[in-house]
Amino acid sequence: KPDRGPRSRTVPAHAAPRIMLPGIIEPYRLPSPPSPGDPVSAVRLNQRLAALAAALDDLPGQARRFARWKARRDARLTRRVSPLRPGQPPGGRLSRFDAPEGKRPFRKIREVDEILAHAHALALAALESPDTS
Repeated sequence: KPDRGPRSRTVPAHAAPRIMLPGIIEPYRLPSPPSPGDPVSAVRLNQRLAALAAALDDLPGQARRFARWKARRDARLTRRVSPLRPGQPPGGRLSRFDAPEGKRPFRKIREVDEILAHAHALALAALESPDTS
């Protein structure tokens, strides 16, 4: 893969800087920030679900892909140690499913965050103790 450099960050429309020149550029109002009840685009979720469905439809192909990755890892041809990406699951706000009792999270935790953390913990557990039957 080519080095793409640092990722560019996108700024939400309600937080974009307004550069104005008096008499040349007229001031305008920025859109208000989205409220918690606003509808959210489901395009990215649909893309992930379609990719998941395609992977589940081709389990033998995915097994071959995993075996190729393991062979490359064992031959030290790749730097990745785990087939899972490092860090938290995509979109997750919890670093672990079994967070310590009494510790208050610094961000608002939603039900979906707990589900993502639990699914990630299950994936890690499956990698630690593979089924040998």
